Amino acid sequence: MFSQIIDSKTRNFIFTIITVLLCIVIGSPLSAQQSRGAIVQAERVEKMTIPNYTEISGYVVAGDPVSVTASATAKIEINELQIGDLVEVDDIIGRQDTFLIDHQLKIHLSELETTRNEFASLTKNLEYENSLLSLVAEQLALLDRRAEYTKKLARSNAISFENAENAEIAVNAARQQLVIREKEKNELLYSLKRLGLTEKRLLLQIKKLEQDIIDATIKSPVEGQIKSIFSEKIGFARQGDEIASIRTKEGYEVELDLPVKYIPFIKSEDQLRARSLNGERFILSLRVILPEENRRTSSRSARLSFDGDIFDDIRSNGAQIVVLVPSSEVKELLVIPQDAVIPVAGGHIVFVFDQGVAKRQAVRLGAAIDERIIVSSGLEEGELVITRGNEGLDDGAAVKQGKIPKRNVPNLKESTEKDENEEEIPTELADDAKNWLLKWQSSRGEQKAKFQLSSKASLYNDKPVLVIRKNDTLYFDTELVLPFGIVTLSFELTPTSNSMNGIVILSGLPNGREVQMDVIGTEN
Repeated sequence: MFSQIIDSKTRNFIFTIITVLLCIVIGSPLSAQQSRGAIVQAERVEKMTIPNYTEISGYVVAGDPVSVTASATAKIEINELQIGDLVEVDDIIGRQDTFLIDHQLKIHLSELETTRNEFASLTKNLEYENSLLSLVAEQLALLDRRAEYTKKLARSNAISFENAENAEIAVNAARQQLVIREKEKNELLYSLKRLGLTEKRLLLQIKKLEQDIIDATIKSPVEGQIKSIFSEKIGFARQGDEIASIRTKEGYEVELDLPVKYIPFIKSEDQLRARSLNGERFILSLRVILPEENRRTSSRSARLSFDGDIFDDIRSNGAQIVVLVPSSEVKELLVIPQDAVIPVAGGHIVFVFDQGVAKRQAVRLGAAIDERIIVSSGLEEGELVITRGNEGLDDGAAVKQGKIPKRNVPNLKESTEKDENEEEIPTELADDAKNWLLKWQSSRGEQKAKFQLSSKASLYNDKPVLVIRKNDTLYFDTELVLPFGIVTLSFELTPTSNSMNGIVILSGLPNGREVQMDVIGTEN
């Protein structure tokens, strides 16, 4: 009996030891898995008081082009220009023959000289006529006094009345001479006035001809791009014929086929968010809703103006634009960062951070607003969604929150002692700035980026970046926003006179994974 009790206790003890060992063996991998969980960053699902938005496709409408016409009817020779060439103000487009204009100008200059000579001659004659008038007036005054004196003598019978009459006749003759001289003076003044008008007319004609000679060199009145140009290199153009049509950088708008039911909501918005197919984001404002309705689609055409500068990629007639249009009254909606969304076949998913485990969750999305996107279903307020480090995660994978480090530039400790957040990145390019087009191949195909390098500042896709130079090599980091998250691009480039080659390292992927790709840069 005692031996049976001993055996029972021994079996219980052995069973307990085995159970503890199994727990240790099973628990150790789980604990190790938790400690080895991928580092991620997460943000909470929030509510925003905003109207619901819908995306409506529109297109860019260019402003009316500037027409450059021929100023005269003459032969013309077009400069070495083609459709699509860029022109500045006063760039020469073509030249017209000016032989006839020069000939007419010489004739009018000769007529002007003759007119001025006649004017000078008549002016001199007028001076003579004024002198004669003075003499006649003085003579008339003397004769008038003599006639009065002879009248007195005749009344006193000192002289005969015949002598008094002769004195009166002399006075009348002097008066007649004064009238003649006044007539001659008036005719001279009229002739001078006529010659003055002739001179003004000739001067106007000469000025017009001189301007025609200047206009015969046909120049661009604006800065822009040639849309069309005269069909013949050397030909004949009549006055008013179009020589070139130039499209400027002004007057661009977006035309939208707006459903009638959204009109009350869009009128309440001062600014509308929009993006191009290349991902550039910009702001529009409603200019007008045209009073014509499409009965088939129950929509009206709306014109929207650009607020601020227009990207070169969309400064094209017909470029497609996606506009966020309010489609409801203001209400509370759930939003999450766009970085949390991962596109999959048939929809979108996010990974919810739930006590160290990444849980896959299907979601239904609305419109994107800045860096956030509306969630119609699938999530609740306050839940944590993984925004970085969610690339390649599996449902149920172990994760932990932490800061995803950026890749440090090698061999540059002396340049990176200062905290990156405290580094002030310059934004104004110097005069020596060069434009480069960078290209590399990724799993998503060929990628392109615009890189502007100068001695003061540098821009990557128009955003300032801090460039460090070491041993003729350029180092800089930038973040890339993808539909499924944000990753870091670290460039190492060696520039030459007209090329720039090196590598780019894609970092910030799950489990610290990095991808290296070759980069080729050409001066743009």
